[in-house]
Amino acid sequence: MRGPRHAGDFIRQIVKQTGAHKAHSAHGAALEKVLSKSQLDQCRVIGFRNGRLILEVDSAPLFAELSGFQREELRLRINELVPNDLVAELQFRLGGTGHV
Repeated sequence: MRGPRHAGDFIRQIVKQTGAHKAHSAHGAALEKVLSKSQLDQCRVIGFRNGRLILEVDSAPLFAELSGFQREELRLRINELVPNDLVAELQFRLGGTGHV
């Protein structure tokens, strides 16, 4: 038997099961094209405002890879796919860390 789970874990699971983690936006669709399947399963758009695209990443190693090594490449590739709503800054958040 498993121990108690955090409410955030349930919400994250429900969002993934409904497909909403892919975001119903042009940026979410672009993200589906630029990330691998394994990366996409652990990453989702959580916001876009004033040119800042915020992605939540569930895995610490993937967070380090995307934010440290692939940030600019991803931003440029997303901008190629969504030229009408350009991303000036790509921000990453580690899932489950309680960001407000």
